[in-house]
Amino acid sequence: MTPKLIALDLDGTTLNQEGRLSPLTKNVLQAAQAAGHKVIVATGRPDSISEPIYDELQLQTPMINFNGALVHVPHQAWEYEYMQTLPTQTVSSLLSLRADFPIKVMVAEGKKMLLADRPYTNLPFLPDMPHPEHLLGKDPLQQAPISVTMFVEESHVPALRTAIQAKKFPVSVQSWGSWSGENAALEVVTEHINKAVALDFVTQKLGFKQQDVIAFGDDDNDLEMLNYAGLGLAMKNANPKILGRVPRQLSLSNDEDGVGRFLAEYLEL
Repeated sequence: MTPKLIALDLDGTTLNQEGRLSPLTKNVLQAAQAAGHKVIVATGRPDSISEPIYDELQLQTPMINFNGALVHVPHQAWEYEYMQTLPTQTVSSLLSLRADFPIKVMVAEGKKMLLADRPYTNLPFLPDMPHPEHLLGKDPLQQAPISVTMFVEESHVPALRTAIQAKKFPVSVQSWGSWSGENAALEVVTEHINKAVALDFVTQKLGFKQQDVIAFGDDDNDLEMLNYAGLGLAMKNANPKILGRVPRQLSLSNDEDGVGRFLAEYLEL
């Protein structure tokens, strides 16, 4: 079989509901690598909370973070590494939205950087920060962030997205977790950045053809990637809002090892 480039979203896709790799999925992904296929992580997560999974899978490939705004090889200097950052004045303007929307927490993130506008605990995908030393909006930014993410209840997502877009900044607005209710997230990154753009970059650098890319995802921020791949697969548990816009849907969820079971059969592992 022609070697494949396998692009994996993490949360809601490769990881189970506990946010972990199941033994089956881990074994299949390692078998895929041993068979000559390449596995990459393509996630909205920042690098800091993606690297443990990258290391658990013993990957040495590039990793895509922040929905495509950071492409790098963890633990080493990669000559093609790139990151797209937001101007600090854009961040300041986004902070002003707190006056009009009940934003629970706003965080600015970059490579090895996390700065929140207030203390918080029990937010999905973020480490607890009950006593942050520095606060976004109060202390000067020491580096331009890659992304700004706002956590709100799902009902406020459409209006908040519209308000961000009305500012006419050259940014992209991605949502994830938007069907989970109280902690929906809107992430702002540089314009024209998404997982498909980053995946195309990695595909070329690793010498693959687009037709040999297999991608898995479950949410709005995976849509471009799933349509870019030669074989794009949405999980059984995918956000209902994207299902009519994806090439194919798996019959199994992330909690049913959908990724691992599909690859084991498709790649004859």
